[in-house]
Amino acid sequence: MITFQSLIPGFDDPLSVIWWVLLAIKLVALADAVFRPRAVFIAADKLTKPGWVLILSVFTLSQVFQGWLSFFGLIGIVASAVYLVDARPALRAATGRGRGGWGALRRRRGPRPL
Repeated sequence: MITFQSLIPGFDDPLSVIWWVLLAIKLVALADAVFRPRAVFIAADKLTKPGWVLILSVFTLSQVFQGWLSFFGLIGIVASAVYLVDARPALRAATGRGRGGWGALRRRRGPRPL
């Protein structure tokens, strides 16, 4: 009989699914921090790029080697969430891409009304 566990190795129970989702979130935050220019962090008045990259890489590695239920794993979840919810939108706004995409308010072109 074919079960879900035999189709996709590594997803044996709900905790392993949570582990993979949290690892993906941490990797997305780390990749975003790595590929942003250094000047954007200064313009957005956030922690420096090397600071964010160091924090996110240490906590991503701590999840891989210790698990997400360890002390550093839980702090890493918070650090990734802070980056994705607070720093990333500020960095996008500093590059001029803030609030773009679906449901964004369109800015008026032309002179401002009096």
